[in-house]
Amino acid sequence: MVIKLDIRDRKILMELDTDATKPLSTIAKKLGISKEAVAYRIKQLEEKEIIVNYITLSHFAKTGMIHFKVYIQYSRINKEQTTKIIDYLKSFPNIGWLANSEGTFDLMFSIRFKEIYLFEDFKDEFCTKFDKQFQSIQIAILTEAETKPRAYILPEDKNYLHTTFLHCDKAKEEILNEEDWKVLHAISTNARKSANELSKDTKLTERIIRYRRKELERRGIIVGYKLAINYRKLGYLFFKCFVSFRNMDAQSYKQLRMYVHSHPNIIYWIKTIGSWDAELEIETPTAEEFYAFVTEFKEKFGLIIHHIDTSLISKEHTIAHA
Repeated sequence: MVIKLDIRDRKILMELDTDATKPLSTIAKKLGISKEAVAYRIKQLEEKEIIVNYITLSHFAKTGMIHFKVYIQYSRINKEQTTKIIDYLKSFPNIGWLANSEGTFDLMFSIRFKEIYLFEDFKDEFCTKFDKQFQSIQIAILTEAETKPRAYILPEDKNYLHTTFLHCDKAKEEILNEEDWKVLHAISTNARKSANELSKDTKLTERIIRYRRKELERRGIIVGYKLAINYRKLGYLFFKCFVSFRNMDAQSYKQLRMYVHSHPNIIYWIKTIGSWDAELEIETPTAEEFYAFVTEFKEKFGLIIHHIDTSLISKEHTIAHA
């Protein structure tokens, strides 16, 4: 069921989608209402399951992690078999995203490992268990990733178009100690946890937690905090475009990235090594509007686009990181 939000709820969502740790007092001041009113509205958005998670965005290249994306097309399969596959994948703590889809692929997930050989071990075990149900499996490695707040929620305010979170590029690996990792894991799906709550989770003191978190932000390992939103309850659909390029030069790439930055419905951009060169994640109210976007995209960048495949995300099972 689509839930209609008033202007204050939409403003709260945008404030939190720009910085999911933003204090209630800051949001209250911007909206001209009390802290208690903001807290109540956020609680309602959580209870209505519009706000799903408060995600911490880490620069995974700086943590030394390699981000793999896996795309599966089923052959003959029944509901029981799909449930077994999903339950198996959900059991892995380093699964960041897991979703059913319609179109080019039936199942997609992302997973991170420190070494490519560890991913290979995982893939071999996974395929040994389930590849009888697979018609095809494709793999991509992320080389660049950037996400944005959902500016379409508040289209009257263009300022949100200028916020981006770059969480993968050509960055050197940073050294993280055990305390750093404990803090990162503890805030991965609830960035709004208090230092007291994090202390109970990690067995670290509140002082250490505040210090480590501040340092992770300063070093650019934590790059931001964002919402995981149930877009369907806002009346939106979630699509992915898999784009292969040709004749790409520096100027064309710059124009493409400017377009991605300025489009309110594009919420995620990644460059990959794999069967395609880039992925776009787009949220639109209707399938017709999505395909109108694809047409416009092809017209704007037809000289550098070789091919586009698309999929509709039908259900997300895990959202632990972007």
